Amino acid sequence: MNKTKPRERVLAGLRHEETDRVPLDLGGLNTSMMVETYERLKAFIGKSGLGTKVRSKTWQVVDIDEPILERFQIDTRYLFPNIAPVQKQAQTGGLRGASPQQEPVEDGFIDEWGVKRKLIMHYFEIAEHPLKEAKRLDDLESYPWPNPHEFLILNGLRDRARHLREYTDYALIGTVGGGNIFEQSWYLRGLSEILMDLMINKEFVHALFSKLLEIRKKTIKLYLTEVGEYLDVFQVGDDLATQNGLMISPALYREMIKPYQEELFRFIKELTQAKLYYHSCGAIIPLIGDLIEIGVDALNPIQVSAEGMNTADLKSRYGKEICFWGAIDSQGILPFGTTGEVEKEVRKRIRDLGPGGGYILAGVHNLQPDIPPENIVCMYDSGAKFGKYPIKC
Repeated sequence: MNKTKPRERVLAGLRHEETDRVPLDLGGLNTSMMVETYERLKAFIGKSGLGTKVRSKTWQVVDIDEPILERFQIDTRYLFPNIAPVQKQAQTGGLRGASPQQEPVEDGFIDEWGVKRKLIMHYFEIAEHPLKEAKRLDDLESYPWPNPHEFLILNGLRDRARHLREYTDYALIGTVGGGNIFEQSWYLRGLSEILMDLMINKEFVHALFSKLLEIRKKTIKLYLTEVGEYLDVFQVGDDLATQNGLMISPALYREMIKPYQEELFRFIKELTQAKLYYHSCGAIIPLIGDLIEIGVDALNPIQVSAEGMNTADLKSRYGKEICFWGAIDSQGILPFGTTGEVEKEVRKRIRDLGPGGGYILAGVHNLQPDIPPENIVCMYDSGAKFGKYPIKC
């Protein structure tokens, strides 16, 4: 089969068609790698001279440099906006990955939503939920909600999008961040609190979700007005599951969360022709049909270590309706396996998910510091080698 250009390779995969090989992804919102992982990889492949740009202070993930994307034959390129700081504290310590807009602080930072985050191990975890003590609708009305016109920085993004569209053949993926409705609600409120609210304080939850939906729509409209015409894929995210199952029952999801997601996804599809990519970690199987129903075209990360996330079964049940994105086990195989075991893992996921298209290969979530660089190299080199159509691995 003749070699296919990267953009068409990805789009064909999303259409459930075979081309020359399975598409490869690296560098996304949930498919990048952390600072320490990246530094070791660059040293391992002789690219230590490249700088390291931290894209997300919260998750300590990086922008992958173009020479490395080219080395691994990556088919995707991402268009990330910048987020302006909202509140600064006295400078008494250090913040890893601080940008010129975010001054170092002693114990972390306060994000655009008013959520205080503190460095714990590798990440800036939530230290304070600003709506934890909220009891009434009035508490939501008086909260200082963020204004997308103030925190979303789009300078130069349209020019970059146009350049990538006109002068490269890569698939362009856009996003304004994850945590769209449910996840952002518990960032603000606390997970235990929002789970109780969903059962006993539904009026409060509807008011909170409505406010989050309003802000998300404004943010997405600003972004898509700028670059939507150039995108092939647009990513959203909202974790709904854990390692062992859903966070809430399917019935409660359909009653309380799905209507807001459906409105958001419909809004997105009115603004762009891009395919919709949805991220949720965990054992998400009971809700895949719902996500397909409300417009999701691709599902990430396919956490194969979670309960019931068998890739052969997923392909059999949903492979004609949704594209699977990710699936290379970064919880067990990538950090602790040999290169031979990594190759075996890659071949299995390609064999299960690749036939007929509908699979884009990447790690399950951002690659953590416990993953050896040789396993990252093996994953992508094996993907390019064994992902050739027709699948024979």
